[in-house]
Amino acid sequence: MQTCEIFFDPKISELSKSFLNGTLKEMMAKLKAECGSLFLFDPQTKELVLNYSYNPQPRPNRRGSFMSIPLFVSGSPLGIINIGDKSNKEQFSEKDLAFAVTLAKYSCRIIENLLDSAKIRKENEELSKEKSLLEKYASVGKMASGIVHEIANPLDGIIRFANMLSVQMELDPRASGYLSGIKTGLNRIRDITLTLINFGCQFRAAPGQEQGDTDVNKILDDSLAIFQHRISGQIRVIKKLRRNLPPVEAQELQQVFINLIKNALDAMSGSGELRIQTALRQNNLVISIKDNGNGIPLEVREHIFEPFFTTKGVEKGAGLGLSICKEIINGYHGHITVRSKPGKGTEFSVLIPINQNRGSHKCTKTE
Repeated sequence: MQTCEIFFDPKISELSKSFLNGTLKEMMAKLKAECGSLFLFDPQTKELVLNYSYNPQPRPNRRGSFMSIPLFVSGSPLGIINIGDKSNKEQFSEKDLAFAVTLAKYSCRIIENLLDSAKIRKENEELSKEKSLLEKYASVGKMASGIVHEIANPLDGIIRFANMLSVQMELDPRASGYLSGIKTGLNRIRDITLTLINFGCQFRAAPGQEQGDTDVNKILDDSLAIFQHRISGQIRVIKKLRRNLPPVEAQELQQVFINLIKNALDAMSGSGELRIQTALRQNNLVISIKDNGNGIPLEVREHIFEPFFTTKGVEKGAGLGLSICKEIINGYHGHITVRSKPGKGTEFSVLIPINQNRGSHKCTKTE
């Protein structure tokens, strides 16, 4: 049975307890009860815990009546109110019981409304955070569109002339070394601009660009093949791939898998276990890429999908890889999530709904 967790918000918890205490006192006053108590259900210990009690010691040589009224919120146990010993020494009547039950139900309904309001407020806060993040993505996209084309043309020319000079200076080792360093830096700048182009264009294929539908298992195999030189005897790859999965657009998903596999290999530093799994669950494609590397601390995990956030050196990335992955998966109407424990490894899970359009292509279910 599910339990009502009124304690997820400290303010709601204290307000609910205070309100229920008022309900108990009101019930005792109306029914002229001399003692009463409020117990709340602890979802952790699965026990009733005493919160308020009035005149708990019974008078000697007195046989009174007693009532217990259970408290429920949204069908889940919240607690119980006990009252006993009418001041006029009479027994509680059916009318008294009906009044107590009605008052308890109204009190629980009010607490349920408090909980609903708190949950709505929390959801609005999450939506506000997500909106801010989307606005951040949008600003990066606009910035990329404005600067990348201004950089790309002169950059291509510089790289071309550097290549021509390199051919002519092969006999001068020192000059050739200098040119090699220049070419490395220029190629690094070109890679960053290409990444920004992808980010700014929101990963849509150019007009006329073909993106055939392919088995997701083949996309994963092709992505792994790119890193064959890094997967030696020290890296064990375990694949658990479901057959006959619905076909999906290959090109953009491969960019996601390449990025996730590269991150996994980086985290394992040359040795470890890489697990790749595919499944079909509740009309969703699910792809899991898991390593047993260093793991990701919580304070880093909260920011890894933000653009330009990176814990690597500037020579290893611009911090856009996972942002791009997230935007690509959003384009498939899907989700990408991460689970990680420092020292235990990291697992990225990609979920893609079937029968969803992306551009002019469709992920369809096959029998």
